[in-house]
Amino acid sequence: MNDVEFKTYKKLKEQKSLTRNALPKSVMTSDVFQGLIDSGIVRKMRAGRGARFEIADEGAYQQFFSFHFPEDVAVTTKADNVRKYRNSKICPTSSPHVFMLRGFAPIHVEHQQVDMRFHTSAYGLFACAAAHIQAGKICFVENLDTFFVVEKLLGADYTYIHTYGRIGKESLSVFECGEVLVFVDYDFNGLDEYLRIKEVFPTAVLYVPDNYNELFLRYSRSLSGNKATQTRRVRECKEEVVEMIRESVLRNNRFLEQQYWAYD
Repeated sequence: MNDVEFKTYKKLKEQKSLTRNALPKSVMTSDVFQGLIDSGIVRKMRAGRGARFEIADEGAYQQFFSFHFPEDVAVTTKADNVRKYRNSKICPTSSPHVFMLRGFAPIHVEHQQVDMRFHTSAYGLFACAAAHIQAGKICFVENLDTFFVVEKLLGADYTYIHTYGRIGKESLSVFECGEVLVFVDYDFNGLDEYLRIKEVFPTAVLYVPDNYNELFLRYSRSLSGNKATQTRRVRECKEEVVEMIRESVLRNNRFLEQQYWAYD
């Protein structure tokens, strides 16, 4: 069940009947709504040149509504989604921005200095859900395994950032920094992530190895699934490095993962 269905069935519960025009097509043609009619809980009535659907068995309809929508609550968390829809993902909710960081230069989190060398050496990373992170040079790293060893490739000057899933513009606003590098897979998803970051940090740079073409020939893999779909942002970008990677992916139907360097 989704929010459209909730609003429709709630309106039917309150008004006892709805015209055909008041019912969203997605609800009226659904198996659930057809089941209500077939079971006699809701009946279809003629109404002039149209039709009206009214509750025929209020007790059974109330049971149906309570089963599918246990609690009528305002949704602000995933728990609210479960309570209302029995599904945590129905309505978007806000969650804390959680970042994993590695590095060797001090940074400031919520205006308090953090000894990144200590945390990285002792525990492998520093994690936080913060509203403000200040660092001199940062590098966003797409894949977790690469995040744990990336300084072997790019050095110790950067504070390396990894997040769960795709990073959004809102979470990027957390960072105050002087230089931004983006290290992602060389596919359409990676390019989109880079361009999304660049919309917030216009001077951000995409890391591309000097011997990209050689590495692409040696290590690229076939493109499939969601990796084969370009966003409009990627498709229309005129930045030279993005065009180069985009065309190599399109031409060969293959892409290069960022882990290439571990085997080079």
